[in-house]
Order: sequence, then structure tokens, then C-alpha cells
Amino acid sequence: MKKSLSILLFAVLASGCMKRENLYDEERAAEEEAKKNFPVQNIDPEQDWNMGTSRSLNVSVNEKTGETYTIKVYDGYPFAAGGACLLAKEVVKDGGMKTIKFDAPAILKRVYVMRQLTSTDYYVKAADLRDGQFEVIFGESLSGAAGARSVAKAMAFSPRYRECPAGAEEVEEQDLKNLNKAGNYVIRTEVTVDEGVKIGNDVHLYIAEGGALVMTGTGGLRIDGKNSSVSVLEGRLEIPRADLEMNGSNGNNENPQFYCGEEGIVSVEDVDLKACVWMNDGMFTALTDDGFEMGHGVQLQNNCRLEIKSKKGGKDDILRTAADKGAAYSVFNNQGYVVVDGDASWENIYVNLAGEGVFHIKGELDLEDNVTFSVIGANTLIKAGEMDWSEEVTVSEGSSSLRVACGDIGDEDNLPDHVEIVNPFLIDEGECTVAHGNAEEDDKDKLAVATFGFEDIIGGTTDYDFNDVVLHVTNVIDNKIKVILVAAGATNAITVQYSLDNGAGYTDLLFNGEQEVHAAFGVPVTQMKNTDRPVIDTDAGFPSCMIPVSDNDFSFAANGRIRIHVTNEEGKSHLVESHTAAGGVPYALCVPVAWSYPVEHQRIDAKFPQFEEWGQGIGSEDWYKTEL
Repeated sequence: MKKSLSILLFAVLASGCMKRENLYDEERAAEEEAKKNFPVQNIDPEQDWNMGTSRSLNVSVNEKTGETYTIKVYDGYPFAAGGACLLAKEVVKDGGMKTIKFDAPAILKRVYVMRQLTSTDYYVKAADLRDGQFEVIFGESLSGAAGARSVAKAMAFSPRYRECPAGAEEVEEQDLKNLNKAGNYVIRTEVTVDEGVKIGNDVHLYIAEGGALVMTGTGGLRIDGKNSSVSVLEGRLEIPRADLEMNGSNGNNENPQFYCGEEGIVSVEDVDLKACVWMNDGMFTALTDDGFEMGHGVQLQNNCRLEIKSKKGGKDDILRTAADKGAAYSVFNNQGYVVVDGDASWENIYVNLAGEGVFHIKGELDLEDNVTFSVIGANTLIKAGEMDWSEEVTVSEGSSSLRVACGDIGDEDNLPDHVEIVNPFLIDEGECTVAHGNAEEDDKDKLAVATFGFEDIIGGTTDYDFNDVVLHVTNVIDNKIKVILVAAGATNAITVQYSLDNGAGYTDLLFNGEQEVHAAFGVPVTQMKNTDRPVIDTDAGFPSCMIPVSDNDFSFAANGRIRIHVTNEEGKSHLVESHTAAGGVPYALCVPVAWSYPVEHQRIDAKFPQFEEWGQGIGSEDWYKTEL
């Protein structure tokens, strides 16, 4: 009897061992089969499949207001169509500094940082990754080392050019046909000419109160005499069919000068300036056929209103600089209002903004090589429909920030330091100045997310579409992480678990009160959900839950883990971790954006052709940006 019992007990134990061994062999065989069928062979031994990382931003605020500001960090230009994603949000008191930590794609080398007080009081600066971190300063440096300020100064006009000297000879139409005799001349009545007028050496022509020079022909006004000038003091200059042309000698202190006074009104067709001094304190309008062009060696200062429009109604470059390399660069000082009803292109020029100077380029502003900005004052602005920056655009060290508002910022990689970006401004046009302010800021930020895509490998091989469970996990905002259930592509029961301590203890997630993912979607376990097409936008209507964290500095990329627990109809279960050891086969991917994951039974390499090379260590970790 004992012998029979012993034999029976041995048989039971052997049967148990065989079952466990069979189960082990089944799991091992499934993993070996999955590894053999994985889209990447010859995996790089150092490939850990990570595409995200934890970053730091050092932000200083010294606006001298005493206010407490909200600081928002975005992964792109926040005012572009479609906007950008919010990576982090903190508060910083004026006069303070803070280090803000956040998760981001490893490839992200530039962020945009908003300093916000109210819904209409905010600025944005770009910050580039340097030495592994970002840095931005609002206001002056807290160290006090603001540097020497570059000041846009008024041109050094001789006083006699801004006031008509006593004894100036009054001229009429016939006198203007060949004004070559040196001296001072004045127009005090309306004079109409149908031919061009040329101003010779040492000739100074003034248009005084009650005076007007109306040029009806196609000859234009040419000011190219040595030490010559035309000053529209309180009268009018009208050249509707021809150019105002100025042409001096490069580097010559006696270059020709033009001045429009505070009571002056000038309207011309085209403007062609070379090696001259041009200054406007009044109202200057160019209704152009060929544009307002600044060549080499031009010193231009606008203190009131300069308006440039296209006679053709087109948007071609109607304000442009054309100084050749090696020639004297031009200088454009603006502390008034310049409005361009079209496109503009600048190169080889120094642009100084002071006071409340505003450039309003209604088309595209193309900033080409060798453009340097210098700014003094917080109320200056460049507003453009869109902008294009070359790599050789700079803002002078020690200058105030260049404030820019546009719908399309252009190539973000070329955006120079010391640029503040604001939402497209509200412009209330006046004469010399404009009232401007931010449009109402929409506080409904789109949160940055990472997409977790899992493979259910229980019971055999897998199709590597990484959509058996798809989650969106947001960055930490207001001490919370939001987890959104996006898709369920498996036909097994699955629950989701998380750890905030590198896998040292997991907690089950409940999506709208449900633990199992299909139940959260309101479908049976055998029904797939959202695998017929990738879902990118999960703003509303998707099952979700919140994970509280101790502070906003928590990095899920560095410390968080997510895994799924899969159970089939036979009761067999398996855990799929979101982290993979270096050189291993991943059964989950964490893509640091809202990812366009493959549809059901679409292998990942069939949709993302660069995935294989990345896995082999010879491709880029932004493989997910290129899909078929």
C-alpha cells in the first residue's frame, strides 16, 4: 500500500513538473519564435529602444514688476497653424529663477518658452539645447551683466537742412529744370513740372509751408550732387509716375540727404537709394511699381510713418536691400511705423529698433545673409505674415530682445538668440505710432504625449504592429500625468499597470472605472478597437485616468514604467514590459509623440521603413517621422 502511494505521489509530482516545464518551454519557444520573426535582425547590442529623454530648462525672470508669472514650455512655435504641444508649466516670481524638468523627444534641440501674466500679456522666446540643457532669460540678466545697449540714434543732419535758411531763393517751374548752381532754394507755392528734376552739387532745396512740388512726368527727382539735399518741411512732394533717386559716393561724408519734416507729406512711385542719408519725421508713402530699394551705404531713419504699397497689387519684394558683400552695409533705424503691403527682403543691413518702432510686413519678410538687429525699448515689434531666417541673422549682444509676431516663423533652426515671439498682434494704426497688444491667448494647450504601443506575445508569434494596446501618456502638468487608452488590438483580456519607481511596485490603472481595456471601451474582449486606423488626436471621448505625482519635476522617461498583463481564454497570463534591455527584442515601444501607429497586421517596418536601420544602430531615432 505504501509502495502504491509512493508511486502515485511520484506520478503527481512528475506530472506537475512536466506541466511547469511545458509551460516554460511554451513561453520560451514563443519568445524565440517572436525574436526570429522580429523586423530587425542584427540588433545593435547598445540599442535600448529609447527615443525620449529628460531635459532641464533654466529660466530667469527679471521684468522689474514684482509679479508672479506662469512659464510654459512648448515643443514648437506655439502660434503656428496647429499649434505646438505643452511640455511643462511652472510659476516663477519676478526676480527669481527656476530649473524646470520635463520629458521630451531626444531629437528635440529647441523649445519655445512663454512668459505669461494675463491672457493678453505674454511673450515667447526660443531656447536652444546647449551642454544638455535649455536656458532662457526674460528681462535683464539677474547677474546685472546686461552688456552695452545698442541705441538707434537719430541721424546727424545739419540744422540748415531741417530749417529753411533766411535768404533762400524762391524758385518756380522754369528754375527747376536744371538746378545746378550751388545755393539754398525754397518753394512756397504749388509748382508743377512735367520733366525730371536733378539736384546738383551743394544745392539745397526746401519745400516750406504752403509749398508743393508736383512732378507729373516720368523723369523723377534725382539727388546725387555732392553735399546736396531736399527737405520737405511743411509742404508736399508728389511724384506719382517716377522715382525718388539718390546716389552718392560710398564712404563720402558729403553724400546727398533727404528729409521729410513733421508737417511734410511725400508720395512717390519708386525709391532707389545708394550711399545717402534719408530721414522721415512726417508722412512718406511709396505707391511702387518696382519697389523701395536700399543699396549700399544708405543711412535711413524713420521717426514717423513710412508706407510702401504695390501699384500692381502684388506681393513681390517691395521693400528690399541690395548692398553687395564688400560694400558698405546699409543702416535702417526705425522708431516710428513702417507698413509694407507686400513682401520684403533684407540682406547686408543693420536694423535698429528704438522707442515704439514697428515694422508691419503684411506679406513675407525674407531675412537673408548678414542681417543684424539691435533693439532698445520693450515696445518695438516686427510683425509679418511669415518670416524666413538665414543662418546669418543675429541680434546684437547686449541688445534688448527682438519682438516678433507672425503666422509662420519659418525655419525654427535658424531663429537667432534674443528673439521674443508674441501672438499675432492687434494693430491699431495711427500716424507715427501704432497701438498694439497681444490677441487673447487660448489657454487650452495641447499637452505633449508619449505613445506606448504594446505587442501581445502570449500563445505564439506576433505581427509586430504594436497596436495590441496603445496608450497616450502626457508629461507632468500640475502634478498629474494623464494616461489615455487609445487602441486595443488584442483579443485577450488585458490590464495596464504602472510604476513610478523604475518598476519597484506596480499599480493597476482604471480607465473610467474599468480595469480591463476592452471593458473600458465598452466592447467584448474579442472585439478590437481603433486598429483600423491610427488615432492621433485624443482630446475627448477616450477612456483615461490620472496618475498623481509628488511634483512637476518628476520624469516618467527616467523613472516611470508601464506594463500590460495579458490573460488568454485558457487562463494563461503574461507580462509585457515597456522597457527592454539593451540589445533585446522589444515587445513595447515608447514613441515620444502622438504616434501614427500601424494598423492591424501591418508590420512596423512596412509602415516605417527607417525602423530597421535604427534598430541596427545605423539609422536615426526620428524614424517615426517617415512613414509610407
